[in-house]
Amino acid sequence: MSSSNWCFNYSACRYNWNTCPKDVVHDVRYNDASAAWVLIAAIIVFFMKAGFMLVEVSFAKTVKERRNVVIIKHMDAFASAFGFFLIGFDTIARYSSRESAHAHFFSASNPLLWFFKFTFASNAATVVGGCLVTNTYKLRLPAAFISAFVISGIIHPIIVLIIWSDVSQSISPYRFCVGMLPDYNCTLAAPSFLKSMYVLDFAGSGAVHMLGGTFGLVLCLFAKLEEWRQRRKNATGVQKGTEGGEEVHSEGFWDWMYPVSGGDEAVSEAALGVIILWFAWFAFNCGSTESVETPNPTSSGSQQDPYYNIPAIIAINMIMAAASGGIIAILIATWAQVRLRASSINANEVANGVLSALVAITAGCPFVDYWGACLIGVIAVLVYHLGCWLEYRLDIKDTARVFPVHGLCGLWGLIGTGLLVAGPESECNLHATFEGLCYCELRLPPAGQGERILAQILGSLIIFGIGLVSSVLLYGALYVIPINPFVWVMSKIFFLNPKQRDGNYPPPLVYEGGWLLTSPNEENGVHPQSAQSDLDPEPDDTEALAGGITVQGMHNDYGAVAVDGLQRRSRAGDEEASSVPRTPRSGPGSGTAK
Repeated sequence: MSSSNWCFNYSACRYNWNTCPKDVVHDVRYNDASAAWVLIAAIIVFFMKAGFMLVEVSFAKTVKERRNVVIIKHMDAFASAFGFFLIGFDTIARYSSRESAHAHFFSASNPLLWFFKFTFASNAATVVGGCLVTNTYKLRLPAAFISAFVISGIIHPIIVLIIWSDVSQSISPYRFCVGMLPDYNCTLAAPSFLKSMYVLDFAGSGAVHMLGGTFGLVLCLFAKLEEWRQRRKNATGVQKGTEGGEEVHSEGFWDWMYPVSGGDEAVSEAALGVIILWFAWFAFNCGSTESVETPNPTSSGSQQDPYYNIPAIIAINMIMAAASGGIIAILIATWAQVRLRASSINANEVANGVLSALVAITAGCPFVDYWGACLIGVIAVLVYHLGCWLEYRLDIKDTARVFPVHGLCGLWGLIGTGLLVAGPESECNLHATFEGLCYCELRLPPAGQGERILAQILGSLIIFGIGLVSSVLLYGALYVIPINPFVWVMSKIFFLNPKQRDGNYPPPLVYEGGWLLTSPNEENGVHPQSAQSDLDPEPDDTEALAGGITVQGMHNDYGAVAVDGLQRRSRAGDEEASSVPRTPRSGPGSGTAK
């Protein structure tokens, strides 16, 4: 096949671009205006952590759960900073290294680019924390640190290398920059599909959100596995269709998702968190242009390119997608309110509809038309409800709906971009967008609609496969490795069991299970060794008027149990308590996620 049959032909477009003012390379990427643009965008993107924190705190039912959310959000920032700095930026993702250059350890060769890309890697790790906010089995803080370090320092950079880098082995459009791949010169024959395919994920529907959603799904499945294992271990007296003495999904899907009470979340915190996320999302997507310098279109008879002001085009597409998705979410919530005779509309599900649309439009925000952005937002809300239905059917307790919002809607964003960017002038739009951003002078191989959709599906499978395998290996190792031996060693080294003034020693710190999840006894604040004595107390010769001593435990931020004192009960109190039937205790998150 001759070159004229497959190479991109500028004359086929109704507009042409001048060459960018300079040959843009990573070392001299930014002028003063673009550097300020990227720095401000990075600062705002980092502020997304406040939005995620408020959204997750709105689900918390106890002070301990609220504190746990805050600590984990800080832990995500700490761990992702070290992971991305030590190995993620220049070693794996090689943001600042050309294909012929060596990888650099412990470096930030381009500080401005490092800071901007760090916020993306950190957000990929931070979305995982919303899964188990109210679950009986919560993520331990050491596991949260390891998880964020691995995601931001290893897994996210690997995906970046595959879909955003300019190395020849990637499936990134940037590998087609002129001068990067001489094998794709227009004088040669057309390449095969596997060599010419590329994935369009402009700001991270897949590389950030779908990756975080996949890790969140696997974490929820491990929590479900531990829940099932504990039920099998304590199966005596538990009837079929119950879980820990409580009914599981006694209501239908719509009653479960849209409760009659309107939901028990803290509406003010959730609303403020979503508005913060929506605001920072403009920096997330618009800032991904990494430039405010665009060349002027030629004046020799060509029309002005519709992608001339690319950041503003991205902002409009985001607004239209979020508004369309929000309208559909309100309509569904209103229908559910009328059908179920609920007291009010579930505002939290409307907010999740907006977030779902924002996740989906992130992949194709500069590539699709305005009507395409509206369609992506509408379908994203439907995909979100489908994901919630799957979690309902499989009894997956995902507190903040991480997998439906980020995982499935990130997947739809990738596929929707392939569907809606394919048109008679798709190559024109893509070239105008990429060259309008002055990344480089691109020569993308033309692709038909079927080829483009297939490329997006393959890219989605690669991202999901990497996320699934790595999360299973990581969380599986943390799940099976017991943590109590480590606690015992640390207690000896750091003298965590000091002798008290009365000459006695406190009960030893006891962790149950592995490094990944806390145990029910820890979450309920009951010391494992004292649980039996609390139910069947023995008489005390010197202290007991009532013949019993209750040990009340306190759960610290690391999931350990420390005894904080003895509560003596009077004989009258015992007699009164014995006349009241004892009901099973329902811990935080023991029911449904919402």
